[in-house]
Amino acid sequence: MAESKSGAGAWCRNRWHAARTSLTDALRGPGEARDGLLLQAKGAAAATVAWCLSSWLLPANVTAFAPFTALLALQSTVYRSMWDSAQYLAAMAIGTAVAAGFGSTVGVHAWTLGVLALVALVVARLHLFGGQGTQVPVVALFAFVGGGGRIDYIGPLVASATIGVCCGLAAHFAFAPSPHTATARHRVEELTARAQTLLRDLARTAEAKTGGEDEDVREEDWPRRCEELAAQAARARAALDREQENARLNPRRPWDSAQESLRRCHETVGMIERVGTHVRSIARALTYEPRSPSESRRPFEASVSADFAASYADLLHATAEGLELLAPPRGPDDPDRLRRRVEDAERRYAEVTATARSDRPGREGEWPVHGTVLVEAARILEEIKHTADLAPL
Repeated sequence: MAESKSGAGAWCRNRWHAARTSLTDALRGPGEARDGLLLQAKGAAAATVAWCLSSWLLPANVTAFAPFTALLALQSTVYRSMWDSAQYLAAMAIGTAVAAGFGSTVGVHAWTLGVLALVALVVARLHLFGGQGTQVPVVALFAFVGGGGRIDYIGPLVASATIGVCCGLAAHFAFAPSPHTATARHRVEELTARAQTLLRDLARTAEAKTGGEDEDVREEDWPRRCEELAAQAARARAALDREQENARLNPRRPWDSAQESLRRCHETVGMIERVGTHVRSIARALTYEPRSPSESRRPFEASVSADFAASYADLLHATAEGLELLAPPRGPDDPDRLRRRVEDAERRYAEVTATARSDRPGREGEWPVHGTVLVEAARILEEIKHTADLAPL
């Protein structure tokens, strides 16, 4: 009992801390926190106005639909609000049509209610209305049970929903959320910094194979770190998608440079996702230790040799510096310095490759793993060069 109370108290403290942080961020300046707070205020205002208008113009038995649809119409972006509202009105039209058809032909009975619900659920499963498909059976049942499918009930019901949608969209257009390209760039910069740290730590892992091993390096959880990078990249891409969607149909449409900024951010996130895949492969090769005795190992069962790891660590450090000089998504501050650093890394790659090939006759078992990590490093360098060729912001 004491443990459950302690857990509930911790949960409440965490929720309170999160709410306070969100409110502080909203008051501090523009951003997602302020947009969320503004969206809640707009929802409350739109629902209130919608209820007042429907109460003044329509019968009391349908007024509840107006504030409901006003809240439904208010999504995070103007484009999403317009799209969801159109889908909801279409789903409502189908639902009321089904209710009117059953009500005017066979009447309201238990068996007709069951058939109507079945038909409406089948229509909802066709996914014709996106996320609003579930509204088909909901509206159909309301119109059939509440008004017997009569037109004198369905008409005001549709009018009430339309009033709510109009109030919600009006509130959104009056105070449309502004685009936050700076926030998107900051997230991508954090993602890039994390990828740089992975490459440098990977270089330290290679260095640890040359002699005095660092316990922290040897016990590094590379699969987890690569998964965390992929998850952070997915979150950054989702934020970018929201910002790009926010520009559609938005009266506060961003200027062309902002659109270009978001495009380059998308390019950078894609690059980091691919770099993370290469890092995962390199980490697996650098940390692989054969379990079978040396005399019974197959040709590909070998670990990276100490002398190769030393030179490969330098290559990884050079690659990480190239990614740092690239400075995505803004673009390199000194393109010439970046070009020279990439050329230095490519020369280092050629030297390591030549050395690995010259040692191949006497160390056949090591070539597969050496070749694997060399190819992955070359691919990371190609990603950096390709992103550097994009037009800077």
